[in-house]
Amino acid sequence: MKRSLKIILLLAVIAIAGCQSKSVSKRGNEVLIDSLSAVLYDLMGDHPDEALALVDSLEREGLIDKGLANCRRAQIYSEQYQPRVSGIYAQRALKDKTLKRGQYYFAYNLLINSVSNVGNTERALQYATEALAATKEDTSSAAREYAPDFMTCIGNSLMKLDRREKANEHYEKAYQMYEEILAGAKSFSWFYPEFMLCVDAINDNSSRGDIETSRRWIPRLQSSYQRTIGTNDIPSHVKDDCTADMEMTLAKFHLREGNTQKAEQHLRAFKQTDFSKTSIGKKDAAAYYEIAKRWKELEQSVANVDSFYIDNHTYHSMDYLKQVLSRRFQAQKQLGHQEEALNTASKLITLLDSAEEKTEKDNAVEFAVIYETQEKEQMISDQRATLSKQRWIAIAVALLLVTVFFLVYTLYRRQVHKKLQQAYNQLEETTTAKERIESELRIARDIQMSMVPHEFPRRKGLDLYAQMMPAREVGGDLYSYVLRGDELYFCVGDVSGKGVPASLFMAQTARLFHTLAAQHLMPADIASRMNDELTIGNDQGMFVTMFIGSLSLSTGHLNYCNCGHNPPVLGGDEQQGTFLEMEPNVPIGLFPEVHFVGQQIDSIKGRALFIYTDGLNEAENTEQQQFGDDRLLKCLREVRFASSRQVIEYVVQTIDAHRKDAQPNDDLTMMCLRVDDSD
Repeated sequence: MKRSLKIILLLAVIAIAGCQSKSVSKRGNEVLIDSLSAVLYDLMGDHPDEALALVDSLEREGLIDKGLANCRRAQIYSEQYQPRVSGIYAQRALKDKTLKRGQYYFAYNLLINSVSNVGNTERALQYATEALAATKEDTSSAAREYAPDFMTCIGNSLMKLDRREKANEHYEKAYQMYEEILAGAKSFSWFYPEFMLCVDAINDNSSRGDIETSRRWIPRLQSSYQRTIGTNDIPSHVKDDCTADMEMTLAKFHLREGNTQKAEQHLRAFKQTDFSKTSIGKKDAAAYYEIAKRWKELEQSVANVDSFYIDNHTYHSMDYLKQVLSRRFQAQKQLGHQEEALNTASKLITLLDSAEEKTEKDNAVEFAVIYETQEKEQMISDQRATLSKQRWIAIAVALLLVTVFFLVYTLYRRQVHKKLQQAYNQLEETTTAKERIESELRIARDIQMSMVPHEFPRRKGLDLYAQMMPAREVGGDLYSYVLRGDELYFCVGDVSGKGVPASLFMAQTARLFHTLAAQHLMPADIASRMNDELTIGNDQGMFVTMFIGSLSLSTGHLNYCNCGHNPPVLGGDEQQGTFLEMEPNVPIGLFPEVHFVGQQIDSIKGRALFIYTDGLNEAENTEQQQFGDDRLLKCLREVRFASSRQVIEYVVQTIDAHRKDAQPNDDLTMMCLRVDDSD
């Protein structure tokens, strides 16, 4: 009921706007069209009839031209997966000379998609070639932006026609064209087409056995993914879809190249996405299990997809026969379930005739819609003449409403003006104070972040990287390092509490570490002297847990002192990573005159050392479940060391997947380092 009322109000607005179209400025009409277009996009997915009614009204009132109206109708039918009807409207739109350049190329996109969706690859190739040729003769920005899309469509079509070499040439040209237009782009909608190009290139080539070509596209896929999800305007569901697409693409690639371990790692990452819970996501999982010949999982995955088709009454479709029954039959046959396989085969044969019959009926319905639209266009033309007589009445009603509103508003304004002014003054004071505080906190954060190093040693044989992510504007975590000759001093710390007090204590701690490390003291002595300084005048009882180490880059000898901090993880052993054994030292700043005990390891050459604060293992999801030590060890044992930065970025992705929509509950800092064991 509310949705219907909303449409009625929109149509009323359109009618009044049409009455005033001669007196309203061109810019005013453009603003109105933009607003109504946003409503149209919201409706076309779930409420196509209302979206079509809105397009009819916009065209009837002369607010949009016939060409753009047909373009929007093609888009609506494309969303409803009625490709033939969509293609008819797209062709009508292309014949209209009023289309702007961007609308013209968008209509070509819809036309190409429509013929592709009905399996007419040759026609899709023809239309994409025509569209690309049109862009070459056009110097507009729209032509430059759409050209790589058409180049990609040509590559898709050539790949389906098994002309792989030519297809890859067009994929490569499309990628270079995208790179040229993406310089300075900020919106995800610019980066997303390039990302999907990389997905197609890898899937198309790997499915045809060309592993080497697919492998060359993987760095591009990862780079495009990071740029796409890193945009500020990307919706959360699109970000999740991108993650799912990338992880499943990599899973299938590694499976086909024979690297089962990596394939399973990416499959697990795919399953952590929301997209994997959808029907399309479940079909993707089924495709993976089919490639992997994991028949038991394939049978279960197909069962999950089966319920979707039954609930939506689409089990008579050809898609259901291919995606569900044929895969179920294959799985049951491979598992030796002969009786179940026979039943599935019988059901498949029974449904085949009804699926073909339903397809023919659907086609007939689509063509009936096409003929009905011709009558609708004539009706729109007749209604325009009738509505022109009603516009003067609408104008009179609108003027009367405005006059009454003005009178009421004038009387009311006199009564409440004083209260409104007082409220405004109070709001202005509050807003000013809030902005001042936020500005000061931003400055404090910038100062704090400047106190930790963001450049790391570029020294042969040493790989060091660290990252700090405060839970608030400012926090109490810290990390630092001092490199003197062949001796590397480093630390990671976590100050008690959060916010500004913790950041001030952190700043004092970082300063002391730098001063004492420059004196070439042992880590335990550094801890003792820092404790002596920080306990003086510490009436608030603040303290800092720290891991302090000194590492000989020539021998790999490690001296360290753990001051109440989480035990680091040292890799390179039989378990591929274990927690270090720690002396039970107290945190720094808690008690005066404490003697800290240090420890040592003869050599950690070739072994990655991972240090972190409790914001990692205590990270919580929306159910307040902590990440925990076990997940941390599992994560670090899974990741294959390529660089310290890559390890930390992988851990960040894993933590984000665990948190989902939960906000960080504590500051998080990580450091990873490794000394090369080669001579």
